[in-house]
Amino acid sequence: MTREGDRVRFRIEDVFLPAPGEVRAATPDEAELAGSILRFSDSGSVSQVFAVIEVVRRQTVIVPVDKLQLDTTTEFDR
Repeated sequence: MTREGDRVRFRIEDVFLPAPGEVRAATPDEAELAGSILRFSDSGSVSQVFAVIEVVRRQTVIVPVDKLQLDTTTEFDR
């Protein structure tokens, strides 16, 4: 169960919006990002399907909730 404010990690390829190719990464080889959940978005009649995440790079992306992993570290590595 994820909540607003949770820190999470996810793969760039799992980003729903913007397109994964448009997500700014520190290096071309970086495959994972970390950030905090700002809010959730519904998909039709199904609630909380997507999480709106502010990534450490200060770019907001939208990721399916079932693709998120809670980040249990005290600080982001990136």
